[in-house]
Amino acid sequence: MNESGKSAGKHDRSASINNERARKHKRMVRIVVLAGTIVVIMLGSGGWLWHHSRQIKAKEEANYNMLMENFSIADAKAFLANYPKTKHLKDIQNNIALYQKYEQEWTKIAGSTNTDDFAMFRSKYPNSPFDHKAYDKIDSLDWIYAKRSNTEGALRKYLDLHPDGKYAELAREQRQYIIDTRPTTEERDYATRVINVFLAALNDKNKEALNTITTAEMFIRGCDIIDSHDSGSTTNYTITSPVSVTKRPTSDGTIYVADYTVSRTSAPQGGASASNAEANKSVVMTMQAILNSTMQLSAITMTIKE
Repeated sequence: MNESGKSAGKHDRSASINNERARKHKRMVRIVVLAGTIVVIMLGSGGWLWHHSRQIKAKEEANYNMLMENFSIADAKAFLANYPKTKHLKDIQNNIALYQKYEQEWTKIAGSTNTDDFAMFRSKYPNSPFDHKAYDKIDSLDWIYAKRSNTEGALRKYLDLHPDGKYAELAREQRQYIIDTRPTTEERDYATRVINVFLAALNDKNKEALNTITTAEMFIRGCDIIDSHDSGSTTNYTITSPVSVTKRPTSDGTIYVADYTVSRTSAPQGGASASNAEANKSVVMTMQAILNSTMQLSAITMTIKE
């Protein structure tokens, strides 16, 4: 073999060695890149899992805080279904048992009309979810009593107990109305005197006296009452109860309303025959008199009590 052949053989072997080295280098580069990629993926996955886990825990804590701020058994059970391994499991289970106790005790008194039951419940369970309901029941029952009594004192008591109650504004309006419509001592005495003069005029059949304390229309009515009485008997009206006087504002000014009870007795006049004995009778009547703003008797209603 000549020199040129030897040289060519050496070149071929060198090229083959270089090619093999290049292939090995490429494989090594690919292995390194792949390994690096795997490491990056693993690190990324681990970081994502860690971040996701923190998000789940943060959401759990937020939901737990919301649950405890406005606790209900239904919401608590839903929370445990979503987070069965929560670290708050024991606390939530204890709260569920406590709230079930609240519900049982509330059910026992919910229909009561005794304010003491609800006051005792509030005292025993001050932090229960039914505390506001118990207060509302007390407020409502106290208002029912005050409205039924409809006196200035009862309304004042309600306002003392519930200055910001559900019915406080109504109570203030009604109390002020009672105060505004309460007659003065002078007004009450004058109205009572008018009633007495009216009844005395009926007893004495005194139309002149009647005319001094009545309006024109009421004078005619009074005369009709006098004329309706049997001329052969005497009729006597006697007040049998205190005269209750109130005043009311109207479009025509203030009027006065007097309520009282009267006994009306009819008896034969002296010298009447025995056959008139059956005319002796007595009836009890409720009467309501209306006096206008000038204290003249303007209307009267008589009702025989059964």
